[in-house]
Amino acid sequence: MLALGIAIAAVAATAAQVSLEQSAGAAARAAGRGDDPAAYADGAALRLERHGDLVCALLTREALGGALALTARSCAHGAGR
Repeated sequence: MLALGIAIAAVAATAAQVSLEQSAGAAARAAGRGDDPAAYADGAALRLERHGDLVCALLTREALGGALALTARSCAHGAGR
């Protein structure tokens, strides 16, 4: 029974990570266009970084009741292209 619970938690954490990665990509593209990236953060903590022509979105969210911290980073061209 314990193994089943661990397996279900692992699948849930993986799904949350995939969702966070998609949100980070959308937030980075929005920031690159000059739109509000927070609209795409989906409740995660958002930090923007600029590296030359790139704008990067770093999203952080807790999963599994705070037992795990998930982080996703994605970058897009910062000139709206």
